[in-house]
Amino acid sequence: MSNAAIDTDVLIVGAGPVGLFLANECARRGLRWRLVETRSSQSEHSKAPAIFPRTLEIFDMAGVAAPFLAAANRVTSAAIVTHGRTLANMSFKPEESPYQFVAMVPQDVTEKLLAEELRRKNGAVEYDTTFVSAVDQGDFVSVTLDRKGEPIELNVAFVVGCDGAHSAVRHLLNIPFDGAQYNDSFILADIDTNESLPSDQLQLCPNELGPVAIFPMSATRRRIVATIQDRHSNGNRSVA
Repeated sequence: MSNAAIDTDVLIVGAGPVGLFLANECARRGLRWRLVETRSSQSEHSKAPAIFPRTLEIFDMAGVAAPFLAAANRVTSAAIVTHGRTLANMSFKPEESPYQFVAMVPQDVTEKLLAEELRRKNGAVEYDTTFVSAVDQGDFVSVTLDRKGEPIELNVAFVVGCDGAHSAVRHLLNIPFDGAQYNDSFILADIDTNESLPSDQLQLCPNELGPVAIFPMSATRRRIVATIQDRHSNGNRSVA
């Protein structure tokens, strides 16, 4: 089949951070691409908050680092604290990287910034569009999408699954998801706080009931993660 019959070079399924970044890279390189997303809009949840130095280096090479640096709360150390005592304080400043910090940027902000970069490249996410199936035709792939009940048929050179842990693309290809679920249960909260804790330090708090981690999203906002022994328990219990 000739290239003239191929509708697009790269079909990207899933407009999370990975899909959005890939779309930006395709646009930067002049490829034909489409980015489809089942959701009606980008996520409003903070989800993963940390961007590490190597990722910032890749963002720099891709020309998208600046807005992330402007939005980030920069963390340069981690303290281990229990019952009011600091047991250890570990610096995080990798000398081999120009970015000697962990950039705390909530995932919804990451998606927003990458979507804005994509619009600057005259690109857009096709929301309310679900990947249904794909058939390998040898030198192209026949893909079926669904947009609000309307089927869309495409011939594409490549299909890239960026649609998360429950990826429809991965399931179609019977690719296993290595690893396993945690046996532990966790409680997570993003809360407003005062400025008593340093904004450039995360705290790890070991406890006989399980650890608590406190991540500074900003000077006055914290992500708190703690293990819970019984998620079905109705009892109240201190974990810090």
